[in-house]
This record gives sequence, structure tokens and C-alpha cells, in this order.
Amino acid sequence: MGTTAPAGNGNDTGKQKTGSLFKVSPYMVIPSRVGGFSLFLKQDETYVLYAEKGELFTDEHKERLSRLGVDHLYVRAEDYRRYADYLHDNLLELLDDETIPVRERARAWNDATVSLAREAFETSLPKSMDKRGFARIRSLIASSLRFLARDDALKELSRFIAEGSELYKHGIGVMVLTVSVLSSYVRDDADMLVAVGMGAMLHDIGKLELPGELFTRRRDTLSQAELDMIRSHPALGVGICSSLPLPQETLQCILFHHERENGMGYPSGASGAMLPSYVKVIALCNEYDGLVRGAAGRKALTPFEALTRIKSQRGAYDTELLKRLIATLSKAQLA
Repeated sequence: MGTTAPAGNGNDTGKQKTGSLFKVSPYMVIPSRVGGFSLFLKQDETYVLYAEKGELFTDEHKERLSRLGVDHLYVRAEDYRRYADYLHDNLLELLDDETIPVRERARAWNDATVSLAREAFETSLPKSMDKRGFARIRSLIASSLRFLARDDALKELSRFIAEGSELYKHGIGVMVLTVSVLSSYVRDDADMLVAVGMGAMLHDIGKLELPGELFTRRRDTLSQAELDMIRSHPALGVGICSSLPLPQETLQCILFHHERENGMGYPSGASGAMLPSYVKVIALCNEYDGLVRGAAGRKALTPFEALTRIKSQRGAYDTELLKRLIATLSKAQLA
């Protein structure tokens, strides 16, 4: 401790920053974990080195921060990726630690989810998508905390991440695509985008209630009873989330994300005008992300192959919304 670092003008990392440093919570310092980044304290207009990169965090670190009444620590912008990796590695421990205030645990979830969303945004969407596009995603995730910054919600998020890590990453990918497509024609309904974004993130949470091997086997090896179990996961998801104060649109997205334009989906077989537009978007983006991700034990397809597969399912998806998805992806590498 005691080294002073000047504030600079770093690149945008998507974090709240002062100069070239961004704020992190002191609760993120977990004893017995090595930080791949340096930590700084702010004193007046200078930044004092608190912990060196690679230093083992101890109970003494945590106790000292508590005694000092520190509200924020700072990490250099160039260490953002290392901090994000540290946060991902320790997120479950943070979410499950009830000695940490709910607000700080929710903040950890927010930061980790923003990082995953950034990866999905940069991987799935054209390089020409401007910073405002990702700023919209980041704002949506932050707004979700109005509904998710509760003990019971954080417990379900913790279980989802622990038991269904790939499902959660798939949900983030679907959320990024869904919000990007919806934003091409929904201009002034931020509350709806937040609700649908949460529905996209949580759409597969019901799968946690079923044996995981059902979703990795080939469909032609499943019995009718097993297929019926798979088809129950949207309703199971709504059951898990029903005790949380989620918007109706969120629950509709979870329940109807496997419905189809031609009525051949499940669980209700609803079709066409019976389905809200945002449900149709999430159903389409769910299918696309699953195909390019290689979900459910399938070989991952290229974006071009995935769109070709979707187009071949005549009548299953709204053609105008499919055009919007293609337009959103049009400048990406589709070969």
C-alpha cells in the first residue's frame, strides 16, 4: 500500500469509471482468492495502491476495508477482462453469501452478466453495431435489478448459474439478439424491453427441474413420455418465477418461447395473432442462438447454416421478424 497512481483517460470499458479506473465493490474482495488485477483506493484526487496484481486476498484485507469504511475500490481499465474473469469464477460464492448486502450481491450479478452480454454482443453481431447498441443492453441489465435485487431472486439466479451454466449463457445470447431485433422497431417502450430481456435470460430456467440428459440425447431416442417432460419446461420455468415480482411479459416469454407462427409449437399450440410480437422474436432468436451454439447436443452451425435451417421451417416463424433478424446480422460474417 501507499503507491499513488494518476487518473488517466482510458477507453470505455462499460463500467462506471473515474479516468482510467472503474469502481468495484469492496465486497468483491474474497479471502483466499488471488486477484489478477491491482486494487486502488481513492484519496482526494489520487489513487493509492491497495493490493498488488496477483496478491492473495485475506481476511485481513476484508477487515481493513470494513474498518476504513471503504465504499468503493478501483481497478485499472486495462485489467477489466481479468476482473471480469475473477468475478465469473467467484460469482456463485458471492451470490450465496448472505453476509453480503443484497444490493452488493445484485451488483456482482449485474457486472458478471454485463460481461457475458458483451461477449455475446461482440461475437454475434456485426462489428458496425455502434456503442449505443451495447449501451442499451447494459442499461437493460441494470434496470432488471428493480426485480432481481432480492434474496429469493438471487437464490434462483445462483441455482441457474450453478446447475445450468450453459443454459444461462444461452439465455444471455438470446437476450442480446432479442433486444437488438426488438429495438429495430420498438422505440419508446423501455419497460417492455426490460421485461422481455429478463424473459430471454430466464427462458430455460424450467430445465433445471428435469434430468439434464433429456436435453443432450437425440430426439429420435426419446420416448413420448420423455418428450412430454421436455415440453413441460416452459411451465416449470413459470412456476419457479411465479413467486418473484416479474412483469407479465417476462412470464409470457418464459411460457411461450417454443410457440410457433403456424401453431405447431408448445405448450399451448397458439399461433399467429394470438402471440405477442415480442414472444415471436424470442422464439426466433432462441432457435437461432441454439443452432449456432450447438445447444442440446447438436453440432454448432454457422450463422448462414442456421438461417438456412430456420428458413426451411416454412410457416414456423414470422417472415417479417425473420427479415429483421437477418438485417441485424447482415453485416456479420455469415459464411
